[in-house]
Amino acid sequence: MNNAVLEAVNLVKVFPGSRKGLVSRGSDLTAVDEVSFSLYKGELLGLLGESGCGKSTVAKMLMHLISPTSGTILMDGEEVQNLSESAFRRRRRQIQMVYQNPFDCLDPRMRVRSLLEEPLKIWFPEMGEQIRQDRIHNMLKECGLPGNCLDKKPGEFSGGQLQRISIARALLVEPEILIADEIISALDVSVQNQILNLLIQMKQRHHLSILFITHDLSVARMVSDRVMVMQSGRIKGIGSPEEVFSNSADPYIRELTEAVFTLS
Repeated sequence: MNNAVLEAVNLVKVFPGSRKGLVSRGSDLTAVDEVSFSLYKGELLGLLGESGCGKSTVAKMLMHLISPTSGTILMDGEEVQNLSESAFRRRRRQIQMVYQNPFDCLDPRMRVRSLLEEPLKIWFPEMGEQIRQDRIHNMLKECGLPGNCLDKKPGEFSGGQLQRISIARALLVEPEILIADEIISALDVSVQNQILNLLIQMKQRHHLSILFITHDLSVARMVSDRVMVMQSGRIKGIGSPEEVFSNSADPYIRELTEAVFTLS
């Protein structure tokens, strides 16, 4: 196995007060409880769990959006969980995230051209105008979007098209790690496979390491190199899809697997 590009070691996140659906520790609630895993170079690691189990909290900690209560986050072997925002900025381009609902993540007042130019201007201020436009057009083509979409605003696109724009925007800055947080759950079933296929193509083309967060077991099984199952803030199993879903002795994982097979 290649070296880990991202590692979580005994991550814990405790929120004060009462939060529905999370594990309680006295008056505080534990959203993430001693979570450890590694994401390897070029791997698609599926994080599977039902709503409220702590998946998105893990993602926010990895993205340096919230701080862990305890535990360690390493990027290329360097501890980053306690870095200030300014110190973490040199890592910010390395790890990008695509969110569940593209309607909420793209400024409806901006045209697509500006939405795509913005990250390039931030991270590559020395880049010339022609090179920037060439990179944008190439990325649009890779993501299956027409060049004439640049002068439109987000409200003129379908959910699937907006998610393609979100993926293009994230990948323009050439990250090593992509966190995909429920990126197909807000889309029509007919569009979901198209976005999954695009994600896999981009993983291979850009040598991405992807943490793919989902509540859908069949999707996790289909796209993941390895998968980990999360329940109530804890990892219940991690390994290849075959190892986790066929050989696990954990009652929660067995229940999930049997429910899918019964419905099938």
